[in-house]
Amino acid sequence: MTRSGLTRSGLAWSAVIALAAALVTAPPSHAVDSPPADTRVTPRVVNGEPGPSADFDSLIAIGDRQRYRTMGMYKAQICGGTLVSPSLVITAAHCVDKTSATSLVAGTFPDGDLTSAGGRVVNIVSIAVHPRYKRGSERNDIAVVTLAEPLLGVDTLTPATSDEAETLTAARAPASVAGWGAINQREPWRFTSVYRIGQLVVFPTSSCGGGEPFTIDGVRFLGYGPGAVDARVMLCAEGVRDGTPVDSCVGDSGGPLVGGTGTGRRLIGVVSWGLAECGTRDGAGVYTRVSAMTQFLIDAGVPFTPEPIDQPLPPTITKVTSTTARMTVTLSPAAMGIRADEYVVSARDRAGDITTCAVAAPPPPETATCTITDLATGRYVVSAISVAEGIPSIPSAERTVTLAGLPSRPRIVFASAEPGRVAGFVVANIRGNGSPIITKRVRCSAPGRPARSGPIDADRVALVYRLSVGTTYSCVAIVTNANGTATSAKVRLTAR
Repeated sequence: MTRSGLTRSGLAWSAVIALAAALVTAPPSHAVDSPPADTRVTPRVVNGEPGPSADFDSLIAIGDRQRYRTMGMYKAQICGGTLVSPSLVITAAHCVDKTSATSLVAGTFPDGDLTSAGGRVVNIVSIAVHPRYKRGSERNDIAVVTLAEPLLGVDTLTPATSDEAETLTAARAPASVAGWGAINQREPWRFTSVYRIGQLVVFPTSSCGGGEPFTIDGVRFLGYGPGAVDARVMLCAEGVRDGTPVDSCVGDSGGPLVGGTGTGRRLIGVVSWGLAECGTRDGAGVYTRVSAMTQFLIDAGVPFTPEPIDQPLPPTITKVTSTTARMTVTLSPAAMGIRADEYVVSARDRAGDITTCAVAAPPPPETATCTITDLATGRYVVSAISVAEGIPSIPSAERTVTLAGLPSRPRIVFASAEPGRVAGFVVANIRGNGSPIITKRVRCSAPGRPARSGPIDADRVALVYRLSVGTTYSCVAIVTNANGTATSAKVRLTAR
């Protein structure tokens, strides 16, 4: 990945590697060294989990041919890739655009271990870089390499189509990334021999290309604006594990970002770039959006006829309406996968308690609504799954919904009649309970006299003018939100 102009491929770090190796007195040929024994070092993928996993059987290591011959793939690996047919690998353009095919090899390794003697390594014979790839901006950062011989018996992964990507790359959709990248940000020449897996969440375009912050499990990430990220051809993803960001890093470039589960798993992104320091809250890892590269991939010979998906995919939450104690969720069917029999909606509150509702799934493209009742006011995280013949789908993209109630009952804590027919008030307990306050006033009335009122300001103070001297008024504080009105107890005073 490019981190502030530094790529996440091993090749682009050659100068850094040489300098760092000199500083630690390691020979230049050992720029990529064995992982240190120090267990305090965070492995890469940043805060990731140890592999291997059957989900990443298609993960391919791309390395320098000469280094491989002399030192093995562990020290030769520069990037990752995804086997999409026995002879074709998708990787990042910045991994290979300035490298000849004859200088590269690609391989797959049992148990995901680059030091395994059972690995299969073959030459790369050609490279197809996206014709509109632009180094620096990293737009269209994708390439297809052709192997000298097929890697038969190795699982392949199908790229996501546009229809599939609507679900798999929706905001908060789960995704995973894997790679053999750096094991320590301060030592980018130190890679891990067994790949690591990171569980991520896809950012909405309002954050990836829109500049808005994005929160995952209570961790707030800064967003990228349109000048940094082109959301049409890129997507952002990051995760949180035990309160710590999960991210791809140096050496993970070209590797797969995977969405879906089972036979519905698809290649949705290619590790491309990010900030100079991996795994921070200042921004997310940025990936090439595979579904935007369909024509290029077809032209490069990549098969785009995925196997039938033998499991349901989640519905899309298209609308949520709420009142003081209930929410109604509108669901649209997935475009792919087995037709659902049922939709199940879950609403999780701040304490982690989950309330659900279920509804029969109508024939596509009809929508369905599911209503959850007897809810307390507050914030809920809402998601939905499809169920077909007892098989559940992965969860849909999440929606955050605030269930608003009536305003809290305000309290007049101080009232005083002042000379000049003015009354002053201090009001407490002004809360909208999830819905913005529309109006807040103190109103004074007396028999046979016109009612007078004044707004409550930001300091909770209200002044009521033009009262009739000697008249005793009954005064109340009134607070209104979209759901109704709350009124304080009465306070009596005589105007002066």
